[in-house]
Amino acid sequence: MKAYRALAIAARNVRTDETTLMEFHRAGWIEVISKDGCAFVSGQDEYRSRFILHLRQKLKLTDKEIAIVLANEKPPYSLDQVAAILARHSTDR
Repeated sequence: MKAYRALAIAARNVRTDETTLMEFHRAGWIEVISKDGCAFVSGQDEYRSRFILHLRQKLKLTDKEIAIVLANEKPPYSLDQVAAILARHSTDR
């Protein structure tokens, strides 16, 4: 069973804001659930959000590139594999 935490807490844990996590949800990268008017995210998706932020901030990837990486990389995530993944899918960019 997945452990869920409030979206605000998850955002603070990954050093971002709730708006950014909701953006990731709209992109289909993480799942946000609502219960009793509050938004929650699983620990797995919090971890995935941290990886997405690294892809954006450290590697300066576009949303399309991030989607390619996420579709081809499974936990535990590694920035070491990103260049190889993008090279394999270069015709998609």
